[in-house]
Amino acid sequence: MKLVRLIFSSGILLFLIACGNQGYVLTIVNSKSFAEKQVTIDGSLVQRVGTDSIIPIQEPTLVNRKVDEMIAKIEMLDETITDSSWTSLLQKWEELKANEVTLIQDTSANSALVLQQMAILNSALLKFSGEVRFGDSFEKILYQNRVVLPERLIQSVIYTHVYDQIFINLFGSSSLTHYHTTGGTIKLIQKTDYPESNEITLTCQTNDVRYLDVFIRIPEWAENPTVNHGNVKYVARPGEYCEISRKWKDGDEFKIVLKQ
Repeated sequence: MKLVRLIFSSGILLFLIACGNQGYVLTIVNSKSFAEKQVTIDGSLVQRVGTDSIIPIQEPTLVNRKVDEMIAKIEMLDETITDSSWTSLLQKWEELKANEVTLIQDTSANSALVLQQMAILNSALLKFSGEVRFGDSFEKILYQNRVVLPERLIQSVIYTHVYDQIFINLFGSSSLTHYHTTGGTIKLIQKTDYPESNEITLTCQTNDVRYLDVFIRIPEWAENPTVNHGNVKYVARPGEYCEISRKWKDGDEFKIVLKQ
C-alpha cells in the first residue's frame, strides 16, 4: 500500500513539475529575414530609425558583456538544443530584461548602446523560437524610449518567413513584397498610427491568387484582441500568433485591434 502511495505521489510531483516547466518548452521556428529591398518602413517607424550600424562600445560594462555573450550563444543555436539549455538561456534573458526599465530611463550613451544590443538579442531569439515575448520586448525598446535603431535591424525582424509562412512580428506602417515559391508576387501593407493607436489595417496587393500562412503577433498585454476579415473572425489570443491560412487575393483587408 505504501508503495502504491509513493508511486501515486511521485506521479503527481512529476505532473506538477511538467506543468511548471511548460513555459520553457522550446518549439524551433527558425524564420528568416527578407532581403532589405523587400521591406519598406514609413510613418512613425521612420522616426525610430537611426544610424545604419551599431556603434562599438568603447568601455564595455558587465551588462554589455552579458548581452554579447547571449548573442554569441544564440548565433550558435541549432535544432540540437535541449530544453534545459533553452531554459538556461531564458533565465539569463529574464535577468537582462529586469534591467530594461532602468536602461530606458538612463540617458547615458552606453545605456542606449546596451538597448541596441538587447534589440539584436530579442530579434535573434524571436526568429529562432517564434515566441511572442521577444517581439514584445523588441517593440518596447523600439517605441518606449529615446533610442533609435538601425533601419537594417528593423527591416530584418518586422517581417520574417519560412518559405510561404510569413510572420508579422512588429507593428508599424510598412510593407513587404514576398515572392511566392509557386511564382507571383504578394505585397502586404500595414497602415497604422501604432503605438498611439491599437488598430492596424493589413491589406494585400497581388496580380494573382496565392495561398499563404500569415502569423500575426498578438502582444501579451493585448486586451480582447480581434483580427477580422469582413465578417470572418480569426482566433487572436494575447501572447500568441494569430494564424491566417487562406488564399490571398488583391484587395483583401484585415483589421487588427489589440485593445478594445
